[in-house]
Amino acid sequence: MRPDLITQQRLPWHERLAKEGSYSWHARTIRTASTLPAHASMLSGVDVKLHGLTWNNWRPTKGFIQHPTIFNAAEARGLKTAAFVGKFKLRHILPAGTIDTFERPGYYCKKVSDEAARHIEREKPTLTFVHFSDPDEAGHSRGWMSESQKRAALAADACLGTIYRALERAGILDETLVIVSADHGGHNHNHSGALASDREIPWIAAGPGVRRGYNIRSTVSTMDTAATVLAALGLRPNTKLTGKPVTEIFQ
Repeated sequence: MRPDLITQQRLPWHERLAKEGSYSWHARTIRTASTLPAHASMLSGVDVKLHGLTWNNWRPTKGFIQHPTIFNAAEARGLKTAAFVGKFKLRHILPAGTIDTFERPGYYCKKVSDEAARHIEREKPTLTFVHFSDPDEAGHSRGWMSESQKRAALAADACLGTIYRALERAGILDETLVIVSADHGGHNHNHSGALASDREIPWIAAGPGVRRGYNIRSTVSTMDTAATVLAALGLRPNTKLTGKPVTEIFQ
């Protein structure tokens, strides 16, 4: 999802979070701008050379991520964790034993967000990862910034609202840091990582202690997401991270 999918149309939930929190429309993903490697960097805080997920499909014989993720750190502290995804290949990042709940309710975000919302209300996990496939699917099939992808972004926005309302109903919204980002951007029907449009991503954070309506001045990397989450939870990374906490967002 490129940032201009947000800025060139009305996405009310993304806009609400940006207004209530801090945001960058010029964050950057890794050079290997594909779903599995980029999400691995988002959740581990390191680049491909360290996490080892160089491929981009479900290959169980190749094993799992080679670097601890934010979920390893949370599990080590006994925190309740969960992930709801549209693509099962993300299991390479979150193998059994590193997360309490891993579910793939469906490919599109409606089923994913509905199931995640029910779990959030029922279990109130401390750390939850929710993944939406819709904008990526439309980008590949119809093209980046096509009308089809814009509609997919609107669908993802509604699904984001489903998660937000679940946090409200669970009574944990006021104590929850919500980070909304993307694994990569894209051009035409692809995202090789060679172009700036492939690597530029949105990054929005809202929650307790976060500056409101603040345009982040520093350059944000997707690897900073993991570091920021660990800092917000008061957790030390298991090993050294490449990413750094985005401390600028906090009051």
